Formats: sequence, structure tokens, C-alpha cells
Amino acid sequence: MLLLASAVARAQSSEATATQPPPPPPTTTATPVAPVATAATSRADVYAEFRRRYEAGDHEGAVALARQIVDLTLAQPVPNQEDLQIAWMNLATSQYQAGDFVGAEESYQRVIDLIETTGRMTNPRLGRAVAGLAMTYHAGGRHDLAIEPFDRAIALSRRTEGLFNEDQLPLLEQYADSLVEVDRLKDAVTARRYGLRIVQRKYGPGSLRSADALESIGRWYTKVGAYESSRAALHRALEIIEAAEGPSSPKLIGPLTAYADCARRQLRDPSQDMLEEHDEARSAMFHDPLAPPTNGFSPAAVAADAENALELAASIASRRPEVQPTQLADVLTQLGDWYQIQKRTDKATEQYRRAWKAAQGVQLADGALTEALFGQPVLLDYEVPEFWDRYAARPSNEIELRNVEIDVTVTAEGLVRDPKVVTDGGDPKLSAQALRAANTARYRPRFENGEPVASPATRFSQPFIVLLPPPPTGGPKP
Repeated sequence: MLLLASAVARAQSSEATATQPPPPPPTTTATPVAPVATAATSRADVYAEFRRRYEAGDHEGAVALARQIVDLTLAQPVPNQEDLQIAWMNLATSQYQAGDFVGAEESYQRVIDLIETTGRMTNPRLGRAVAGLAMTYHAGGRHDLAIEPFDRAIALSRRTEGLFNEDQLPLLEQYADSLVEVDRLKDAVTARRYGLRIVQRKYGPGSLRSADALESIGRWYTKVGAYESSRAALHRALEIIEAAEGPSSPKLIGPLTAYADCARRQLRDPSQDMLEEHDEARSAMFHDPLAPPTNGFSPAAVAADAENALELAASIASRRPEVQPTQLADVLTQLGDWYQIQKRTDKATEQYRRAWKAAQGVQLADGALTEALFGQPVLLDYEVPEFWDRYAARPSNEIELRNVEIDVTVTAEGLVRDPKVVTDGGDPKLSAQALRAANTARYRPRFENGEPVASPATRFSQPFIVLLPPPPTGGPKP
């Protein structure tokens, strides 16, 4: 069968990770059935073309062919159930890859229904189909619906492959994301910690694989606002890598940049991750046994740690010949962004020039790396209006989102010049607040031929949550 012939969750996971192409579909192992010839083609011919399109990344074309295979299979005098399950599974996978989550949901459900009708609840394809359904809901942002199939898929994986099988790791990661979205933070942490336990149990707590897992959970802690736990996990990852490969290992670059990203986000977070100080229950929820005692939040210390981490990452990336130009350009750009946010323009420009040079000649799937990094201004930081979301807690039928749109010129130094309101959001007072915010903005400037240049007509947008006018009450007076 298609890509889903691999292990339960890993195969499904690679479908659900947008940044990683799925592995090619292996040859089907379905029970042979004599192909039904049509006027122009046969089921075998369609399947061969389907494989070719899918492997080439033409998922929309693969969907049409997978649907044709389903129709041809159903046209058999007595459709073979194994072939039918595989046909629907291939269609579901292709629909998922093409972004047709509604169609993928229906097709995965067809596979589940077909298997449950046979009574063969130990069929490993059932776990793959349930996992596919869960990740379809996840990818479509329907996290409330994703929870139950994730629970079931993980249980099926453990039942068939063992409690600590690695195939469930991608499922646990996406499961945790969905749990966060439905405000089940404690359960989300439990899922991520279970994934770390799986890796540490198999490879050892001091292994490089454990360091990778710690980096992953550290980045996730940052995303959900658990900054102290993030730093603890990333610090342990750095210790493991340095002990195994020395202080100049390129493997340190990932945790170092993750450490800096944690600091950047914490410094921009209005709550400043004062979990210990403001929300003891939530702090306990995120408590990590690896976390060292903390004396509270110090912006200066966090900023210094971030800068040191980025400078070390850039130094390693620049000195080690095995570091690819793409990674070197990325690290140097991150260091430039840090200096730019700190209003150290000269140092920022120096790093941007180095990043441009490293990126020159590198082609990505959708264009040149220099264009991806420096083809247009990138907004890095600005002072958000203090009360832009003051009504966020009100019922949705009482509020609406309005945007103030401002055209600015981003200078070669990444500053804002000549801001002009394009759309005032229906209230001049909002425009005044948005203009003040725009004037504080810091951008990564656009580059041409390795040098920063000004960019006129750059759009700055500031949202505001505002109250809707109250509905009219009563009728006309007599």
C-alpha cells in the first residue's frame, strides 16, 4: 500500500509534517485481483500513474487518480476488502497532502468503518487510519475533534508495538499541540514528557538522541510559554552534546538558537513567564525535574544569555566546514535580528552582510535563499499598543477585529520613515495608536546585491479588538 505500509504512527507523521516530504509509497501487498479493464486504461495502469504523481509531489493529481482507483475497485463484481481499504487509504493520504482535510476526514473514516465491519480490530491499518484522522483534524485546526482519535491511535500503537515504541513520538507531539489548544495544559505536558521518556529509555539519558528530544521539548515549552522549563531542557541538551562531541560541535547550534529564541519570546511576552510569581498552579503544571532553582525573572540576564548563545552558535557555524551554507546563513541572520532588536544597527548590518554572502547561490525549492531571507523587509519588533485587546475576554458576538493599515518606508537601517494611514479601522483614535506603534518598529531591511536598501510602500498592520455598538432596543414609539 501507499506510504502507510510503514510503522503505525511514523508513516502517518511524515504525512502530517509540512516541512518534510513523505517517503515514496511502497509496492502494495494487497491480495491480487484481476484488473478490470476500461476503454482507455486498467486499474494497474492507474495505480502506476498514481504512484508516479504521488512520488513527484503532485498530490492534487494523485487525488484524482486515487479516487479513480477507488471507483475501479468498487466496480469489481465482488470487491476485495483488502484492496478497498488500501484504495481508500491512498485517497485519504493524498487528500491530506493536497490540503483537502474535509475529503481526507471522510476517506480515513471510510477505512475505519471498513475495518471495524470486518471485526479485525487488531488490523494494524486501523491504527494508521485513526492516526491519519487525528492528524487531519490537527492540521485543519479542529483540535477539539482531534483529541479522541489521538487517544485511540496512541492506545492502538502501544497495544500493537509496545508501550515505549518510537512510532508514537510524532503522534504524541501533535497530540500535545491539540491538548494545548483545548486548554488541557497538564495533559499536554504529560504527553511531551512521555515522549522524552521513550527516547531516554531506548537510547539512554545521556545520548545524542536524548539531546535531540530535549531540544524538541525545549522548543515546545517556549511555544506554550513555559520559559524556565524550556531553558532547563535546552541546557541539559547542550550539556549532553558538549560531553559527547566537545564545545565546538555543530550539533550545539540547534539548542543554542532555541535557547536564544526562548529568551526573545520571554522578553516580548507581557507576562514575562512570571508563572512562579503570578500563577502558582500553572507554574507547577509546567514544572520540570531538570529545572534548577530560580531566583525570579531578570530581563538583563535573559538578554545576555540569548546574545551569548547566538554569538556562540554563529561562531561554531562559521568555523566548522561541515555546516551547510543554509544553516550558516540562518544563524547569522538570527544574530543580526537580535542586534537589530537591541538597536545596535551597525552590528546587525555586519551579520546581515555575512548571511547574504553565505546564502548567495543557494537555491531553495521556491527560489533563492537570499530572496527568502532578504527579499523584503521583515518586521522584528515594535511596541504593541497597550490596550489593543482590552475586550478580548468579551463574548464573540459583542466584539470584532479591526485593522489599521499604514504604509511606511523601511530605511536601509531597518527603521520606519513617512508612515501614512491607509485604513483607519473606522476610528481616528485607533489610527493615532497604530501610528505610534509603527514608529517604534524595527525591521530586517531588504537587501540588493549584498547591501541594505530602503523599501517604500511597506504595509504595517495593527489589529484592535473593539466593542460592537449595542443592538437597538424596543420598537418605534406610538
